[in-house]
Amino acid sequence: MDISSFLVIEQAPYYQPGDILPLKNTKMVFGRESIDWKPDITFNNIFVSRKHFTIYFDTNAFFIKDLQSKHGTFINGKKLEPHKQKKLRANDKISFAKDLVLMTFSINNFEETSDFLPITLDDIQCNSATPTLDRLKQQVVVDCNCYTLTEKEYKFIELLLQNNQFVSKEEVIQYVWSERFSSNTMEPMVSLEEINALVYRLRKKLPETLVIETIRGKGYYLKT
Repeated sequence: MDISSFLVIEQAPYYQPGDILPLKNTKMVFGRESIDWKPDITFNNIFVSRKHFTIYFDTNAFFIKDLQSKHGTFINGKKLEPHKQKKLRANDKISFAKDLVLMTFSINNFEETSDFLPITLDDIQCNSATPTLDRLKQQVVVDCNCYTLTEKEYKFIELLLQNNQFVSKEEVIQYVWSERFSSNTMEPMVSLEEINALVYRLRKKLPETLVIETIRGKGYYLKT
């Protein structure tokens, strides 16, 4: 087994860009920790399943397999079929948890590494069929075009994508205007005019292929 192979963190909660995750065991499970379960590599996030995916070494190669996770595992922007193994190659990008986690697979094998060019995060987002988010740059990427948003605009779009593209007005207030909540204020004052103004600015910024619809009396829906 080639113990010098490893994963490089590009972005992930509680990790720093450039952090190394050595692939030191023949089989490693990645997932979310619970009271009665601790994976080999832990990512404690609500979009990570307890047993999200596994990376294992077999026949002189590393393979990855999604363990039927709720939100999926992606290699170079393409979603893996659950329980179907895929061979990892140098510079493959592994992303999951709604793109909050992005890692690069690195293998200490010069002959294999030289056959592949590095793949950037922009390449993954450009090849994706659905809108993707870049939290570091506070951007939404649609059809290979990047749209830079304000903090509240970004949080609004993030909420829509995280909730299968529909959110209620109450959810918007709680998430986008979270700074107005306190121990003494359970229902912060956020006017309908503020929400409408935010939606108006987003509609002006985003392309025609990304439409925010208002569902009267219910909330907002993102149509792609």
